[in-house]
Amino acid sequence: MPLITLNTWPTMSKEEKKQYIYKITELTTNDLQIVPDKIQVLIQEIEKENWGKAGATATEPDFANKSRVTNWSTKDSYGSNDTQIEGMAIVTVEIWNTFNQDTKNKWVASLTKLTSKFTHAPSDKVLIVIREMIPGNWGQNGVTGADSEFLPKSRTL
Repeated sequence: MPLITLNTWPTMSKEEKKQYIYKITELTTNDLQIVPDKIQVLIQEIEKENWGKAGATATEPDFANKSRVTNWSTKDSYGSNDTQIEGMAIVTVEIWNTFNQDTKNKWVASLTKLTSKFTHAPSDKVLIVIREMIPGNWGQNGVTGADSEFLPKSRTL
């Protein structure tokens, strides 16, 4: 609680992945007051030809413009062909529904900035999806988060 999954292009070095996992854990511990041993991070790398936005695939030479289309009929875009997209990211967070909107807003802003830095994605290409659940729908070591003794029981070896 939480499970944080980063889907991104393969642009990060092994050291950057290590730093990202550390920094996202630190950010989540500080902003959401979650104990570090309950934060899990997965990094999944997806080749550019398997990634699309606004009907364009990331391998297209004019992806920077096409991926920023705001009107399907006219193909109006806020992008240009003068720039390159060096990375994209989708961060999916599975988490208990115990945080207020202000806390989530602050955390999402910080998470976007951190993810953009490590994945080399412009911030408009970082999508954060928060999937909230009741604590009883989360289990670890055979006990759910609805148990008042979840933390000590989940840490039993």
